[in-house]
Amino acid sequence: MNSSSDPAEYWQNRLTANYSLDGTGFLALGQQYNRWMYRMRKVIVKRVIKKMISEIDAKDVLDIGSGTGFYIDMWIELGATRVRGSDITDVAVLNLRQNYSSNEFFKLDIGQDVLPNELSARKFDIVSAFDVLFHILDDVRYKNAILNISRLLREDGIFLFSENFLHHDALRSQHQVSRPLASIEEILQQSGFRILDRIPMFVIMNAPVDTNSRILSSTWKLIKSTTKRGKFASNFTGCLLYPLEFILTNMAKEGPSTELMICKKLKVSSQS
Repeated sequence: MNSSSDPAEYWQNRLTANYSLDGTGFLALGQQYNRWMYRMRKVIVKRVIKKMISEIDAKDVLDIGSGTGFYIDMWIELGATRVRGSDITDVAVLNLRQNYSSNEFFKLDIGQDVLPNELSARKFDIVSAFDVLFHILDDVRYKNAILNISRLLREDGIFLFSENFLHHDALRSQHQVSRPLASIEEILQQSGFRILDRIPMFVIMNAPVDTNSRILSSTWKLIKSTTKRGKFASNFTGCLLYPLEFILTNMAKEGPSTELMICKKLKVSSQS
């Protein structure tokens, strides 16, 4: 794997140059639109957590791919008192340790064969990996990542992650792989997980990679072209779409873009 396709080096360079939500988000859309997208992500994740996870203050949480700490803030806002984070890059881990001195952060490539010593014996109630796993290009490392997450969870622990969950063949680009839902479901089952739910994170605010709808495709092209016209256009587009997206994600059962999946780690006796 050359340096241009090495996820660790790619993200190290990207976050060193731009350590912000713009740097971790959809680069082509601008910082203002990205902020609206992250705001929507937080709404969806909080909606699910409040509905499905009780006594959050008593849970041990590990976030995978913490980046600038957006989801660390979210877990803290939700009342989790024991929040740890991780990232594949030195720049993120260093900044996270400085910005959240009371929390613990690990340098972690979740797709590696063996967990690092400082995590190999740890167990958590909740593990989250938002917009992270589709950046693992190698299929074997992707399977390793989900298996490692299973190893990090206690029995009955909850795994939340976002993916594109395609209903067709995989889509591969230089820094991202969107995989078929059926393949991901099989890997989850093999790793000892039961899927509890899958809900849309976006309907119109993100690339519609899982639909043949010409309307959605044309809408997305218009959104992209508008956000490139400057900061005002980027912010105005996000502000305009956010309330509509709020409604659509509440109504839709299937999404054409990124979705959130919630899984539970089965007890050993229940795994089959």
